[in-house]
Amino acid sequence: MRWILLCGIFLGLSGCGHTQVHLYAKYLSESEVNRISEQLKKDDFDVDVNQLTFPISIRRNSLVYSLMLPEQSELTRLTQSTAKLGYSVESEVPLFSNNHSFTRDSIGLFLIPEGLDVAAMRSYEGLVGRYYSKACDVEVQLLLNLDKTYTLVSALQENSDANTFDNKQETLLSGFWQVTQYPYVQLSGPKSHPWVASFEAQVQDEIEFGVAVENTYLKPLSDYERFHFCQFYKGRVP
Repeated sequence: MRWILLCGIFLGLSGCGHTQVHLYAKYLSESEVNRISEQLKKDDFDVDVNQLTFPISIRRNSLVYSLMLPEQSELTRLTQSTAKLGYSVESEVPLFSNNHSFTRDSIGLFLIPEGLDVAAMRSYEGLVGRYYSKACDVEVQLLLNLDKTYTLVSALQENSDANTFDNKQETLLSGFWQVTQYPYVQLSGPKSHPWVASFEAQVQDEIEFGVAVENTYLKPLSDYERFHFCQFYKGRVP
């Protein structure tokens, strides 16, 4: 009872709860997340795991924390805890990193497996999505999937109603894609029928209908009949 009373008295000064650690696990395997979480909890941290995208400025193992963190020694303690797991914290970033901010009693923990190039991963992830055809013989769409497969499909067909579209899209081609060396993207056929087609990715900031957009173009390095001699593009509002 006396301990509880003391905790209540000094809560605003030193705190009786555990520091909250937000573990950014986007690049970690499930088994690694479990291993890290167990160690942090063993070292008296509360752990919240998320799969959020890393801030652009984070390219190595880092801690992000608020300047209002009650106990700055918690940074050292967390660094020591991650060292037990084989992760060396190389950067401590105060207050915020891009759009990621942390409260006075929490710390963001960004861990990257050894050998992983985060910049290259971002380039790869930025290419994933649905592309629309441009300068083509026929209208098609190209889907680059996160699992490194792709599908070339027919465009949505307008019904005779003229106000509705047929949601069925015919698969024209499928296979695998990879970034050979950014910005070069290679699409290939199945192992049973090997062939490759190379494209160059170009990202351009443009204005469409008075709105600033970021368009990603895939421009063929040769004319490929399989892709109807197309360029492809996708856009997003930054």
